[in-house]
Amino acid sequence: MGCVLFLMASGSPPAAARRFIGVNPWCRTASHKRLCTQMAKGATTWHGASANAMIATLELAKRIQSMSDRLIRPAIAFLEPQSRESISASCAEDFELAISDLEDSIKALEANDMGTLTVHLSAAYSTDCSDALAEFGVDDPLAKVSGHYLKMVDNCLAVVRQI
Repeated sequence: MGCVLFLMASGSPPAAARRFIGVNPWCRTASHKRLCTQMAKGATTWHGASANAMIATLELAKRIQSMSDRLIRPAIAFLEPQSRESISASCAEDFELAISDLEDSIKALEANDMGTLTVHLSAAYSTDCSDALAEFGVDDPLAKVSGHYLKMVDNCLAVVRQI
């Protein structure tokens, strides 16, 4: 009974009661339609949906970058120092380049430069860090969040290619 009262008092419906409002029109070709719709944040124009999707992806890339070293360092602690340095450098560069490519994609959108936009957005779809970890037989501590990031980049590509 207390749980029911709490839910009623909180004002927000439980997750099961929330309804899917439908796919954003700019997300109809996306592989991950619900995620894309969340990323588009209600945008009704191609430009708005593209910008919102890329900004959401950039925010996630920055969060991954901020936690990557802290999570990767313990996972590679058993390796030789040279291998640890190689993996750390690969991962740091991978996340730096992903962020740079997303920022360049957003700039290209604002400049209405579709060629540059798609080149940089495609380049943001990178797995160099995961590949480096796998090469040394290390379980990727970022696998789940990196997989989510790749889905987001894929959605961005689907949105921008609709024009």
